[in-house]
Amino acid sequence: MTTPSDLGSRCLARGLVVRPLGIGCGNSRWSPSAVQPDDARLLDSLRCALEDSAGEDDAQLFDTADSLRNGHSERLLGKVLKEHRGHRAQVASKVGRIQGSAAHPYAGPRVRHQLEQTLDNLYLDELALYTLESDDFGLGDRYLDPVIDQMRALRDLGLIRAIGLRGPDFLSPACSIRRFLYLFDRIRPDVVWTQASGLLPLPDLGNGEDLGIFTARRGVGLVISSPLAHGALAGGSPLRALAAWGSSAVGCTKAATSAITAGIAELAGLFGGSPDALARVALRFLLQQAGNAVAVVGVGDEQQAGYSLPCLGEPLSEEELAVIDVVFSRIQDALTRPRRRAPAVEVSV
Repeated sequence: MTTPSDLGSRCLARGLVVRPLGIGCGNSRWSPSAVQPDDARLLDSLRCALEDSAGEDDAQLFDTADSLRNGHSERLLGKVLKEHRGHRAQVASKVGRIQGSAAHPYAGPRVRHQLEQTLDNLYLDELALYTLESDDFGLGDRYLDPVIDQMRALRDLGLIRAIGLRGPDFLSPACSIRRFLYLFDRIRPDVVWTQASGLLPLPDLGNGEDLGIFTARRGVGLVISSPLAHGALAGGSPLRALAAWGSSAVGCTKAATSAITAGIAELAGLFGGSPDALARVALRFLLQQAGNAVAVVGVGDEQQAGYSLPCLGEPLSEEELAVIDVVFSRIQDALTRPRRRAPAVEVSV
C-alpha cells in the first residue's frame, strides 16, 4: 500500500517534521490499584510501529510522559529504541506531574533533572518535544519564570528541539482556557498538546477560533492525543471513554452511552462497521481539518492499535466531512447537555 498523497509530512516546529499519525506509548498514569497494560503486548506493538516506519521518508513521532506509569512507559519505549539502533524515531515526553522529593514538580532544577532521567530512560541524547504537562507553577506562579528559562536553555543546548505546553480540552472550564492563554503568551511554546476526537472536539477559545485555528494562526504545531476517544471510535466500549472523561463532565452515563452508540452505528452504516473503517473516519476527520496537527494513536490495546498511514485510504470528500460533522455534533450535544457550557473567552491579539 502507498501512503495517501494528502497525508504528507507535517512541520510541528522548526526542524521537527514528522508523519501526521503518531504513536502513543500508554494511556494510564501509574496507580498501585490500576490494571496496567501487558508489557509484552505493548513492547510488540512498539516494535511493529518502529519497524513499519523504517524506510519511510517521514519520521515517526512517539509520544510518552514521565507520569505514565511513573516512568515505566518511557523505559519500555527506550528498550525498543535501544534494540533498533539507527532508528529515525522522534520522541516527545512531558514533565510537571511527578514531584519526587522536591517541594514542587517545577521547583529548582527539577525540569532539567527530570529531562536527564527521561533521556536516560529512552537511551536518547535529545528529545524532539518536551511538554509542560501541568499549569500549576506554585503559589503566585513562583516557578514559572525559572521554568521558562530552563526550557529555553535546554532548547538552546540541543537537549530538546521544541517546547510544548498542554492545552485545554473541550470539557475545560472558562478559567482553564484563560489560564492557557496567559501561559501561552508567557511561555511562547513551539507546540501545544491536547486531547480531542470527533466526540469531544478541539475547544473553542473565543472569537470564533478553536484550538486548531488558534495554533495555526500563531505558527504553532498541535499534537492531538486520544483521537479515537479512548477506543470508542474504533469499535470499543463507550464506557471506557466516559470513565476517562469523568461522569460529572458528561452527565448521565446511560444517556451518553446511548448517544455514542447510536452515532457510531450511523457512521458504521455509511462507512463500514469494522474497527479499521471507523478509525479511518475518526482520524481523517481530525487530520483533514487541522493541517498543523499530528494525531497520536495509542498502542498495546486492542481498541487502539497502531494505525498506519496507508490504512487511512483516500481523503474524505467535503460532503462526507459534512455528514460526519453532523453525526459528531449530535453526540457532542448529548454529551454536554447536562452541563453548562463554558462562556466564550475573548482572545487578545
